[in-house]
This record gives sequence, structure tokens and C-alpha cells, in this order.
Amino acid sequence: MSVEVRELLANPETIPFSRLKYLARNPEEDVVKFFNELFNLAAVAKDEGDWSPVEQFLDRWEDLLVLRLEPPIRYKKAPWAPFTKPLSEARIAVLSTGGIHVEGQPPFDVTGDWSFREIPLDTPADRFRVAHTHYDTTGVAEDVDAVLAIHRLLELEAEGVIGEAQSPAYSFMGYIPDPSGLIEATAPEVGERLKEAKVDGAVIGTT
Repeated sequence: MSVEVRELLANPETIPFSRLKYLARNPEEDVVKFFNELFNLAAVAKDEGDWSPVEQFLDRWEDLLVLRLEPPIRYKKAPWAPFTKPLSEARIAVLSTGGIHVEGQPPFDVTGDWSFREIPLDTPADRFRVAHTHYDTTGVAEDVDAVLAIHRLLELEAEGVIGEAQSPAYSFMGYIPDPSGLIEATAPEVGERLKEAKVDGAVIGTT
């Protein structure tokens, strides 16, 4: 039997594989080691009825794979934008990578999407939708502020903690295998919109 090692890494890219999928970025000998150890642990676990060693093994590898990740994009320098006014006088925006959109807007393409959606701050709670398959959206379904903190922002405005809450908020879908369109088009566009709106700072909800 001949099997390509990379064939063993095919997965549906759903939540359980959100970290294990990075095994594909590792040397082939590490992939072989992973499956060999998993094979042996699974056989013993089935025989003894104790699957905790398998769970610990997967947890250990998930942590290791994340630590080995290299950023897909590196910047030689980043602009420094100091905060120059009291927060109580500042206009603050909300952004998110949680795949939030409003009913009636096109949902994000969960296979990779660098577009964005405008989210009015007065959107009724029952009109929020989420299109994202690369994190557990259970909490978002119960409370959209978990990744798009618009209601918390409005509370801070009402309490005078911030000067003004900027509407609309902007939502992206954070799974973007090819970020070129984000870098070259949509992120600069949102940046210009925020600049034109004289936004002083932003709260970013990530997944």
C-alpha cells in the first residue's frame, strides 16, 4: 500500500481542525511521527477504555503547531498613530473578523473572503447573522458583542466614557487564505472611510 503523507492531512477545515490543520506546514517526518504516535495511542486507548492520553496528545500537538506558525505577512515598518485626545472626546469605531452580517446582506464566503459588511449600530438584535466555519459561533449566536462589541460601545457612549460611537461598524470574515485582496483593496478602503469619518480609535473583535 502506497499513501502520500499529505493525503492523510485532508480535512473539512471545520472547528475541530482549526489548529491541527497547521500540521500540513510541517516537515514530512513530523507528520509521520504524529500519525505513528496517534496510531499507537489510539490502539492502547481502545484496549484500555481510556482515551485521555489521546486527548492530551492532540492538545499537546495543537499547542506546538500554533507555536511553530510563521506570520504569512511581515511588515518592515508600521505607522505609529498615537492617541492624542481624551477618550471622553474621542470617536470610536468597532471592527470585527467574526463574519457578522445583517439579514439581507450577502453572507461571507466561508472558503475565503476579503470583503466587508457595514453594520449599522442600531441594527435589531434578531437581524444579526454569522457566516464563518473556522471558530465556534455558539457564543456569537447568543451575544453578537462577543466579536462585534457595538452594544458595549453604545453603553460607553451613554456613560460618557467615549465621546461618540461611530456608525457603521465594519465586519470582515477572518478566514482569508489569500490576503492579497484584503491588503490591496478592502482594508485600505475601510481605513479611508474611518479616516474620513474622523475616527480616533477602534475596538477590534477577533476570532
